[in-house]
Amino acid sequence: MIVGIRNLIGVFLLMGAASVQALGLHLLEFSPAKYFTAEDWAMAKATAQKALEQGKVGKVLSWQNPASGHKGSYTVMKHVEIDAQTCQDLRIKHVTGDLSGGGSYRFCLMDDGTWKTTGRVPMKNKFTNQE
Repeated sequence: MIVGIRNLIGVFLLMGAASVQALGLHLLEFSPAKYFTAEDWAMAKATAQKALEQGKVGKVLSWQNPASGHKGSYTVMKHVEIDAQTCQDLRIKHVTGDLSGGGSYRFCLMDDGTWKTTGRVPMKNKFTNQE
């Protein structure tokens, strides 16, 4: 299942309740994103989009909302090509007060120029060292 970046960010970062359940990400109640304001979401989405567009591996792009004190960061970890499609693994971190959370997600560039995700970055098999 492929979910748009705007929807994914809406869950724990860059997702709506139905999409969260579809991806098994129903842990929103334990996520800093639960406490994000509309302004926090706007800042988070803009920063995630910029990270994916720039695509610089290892570069941390951060945002912080002085009004709420909430913040986050996005880091492109790796570029991959899947079925002739450009993809990037993005590490996401969000913080609200003492609560922090995030994860690594794979985003692929669609023909219409939007970034969409397939969900979490696949784990490597420790025996074969392959995804």
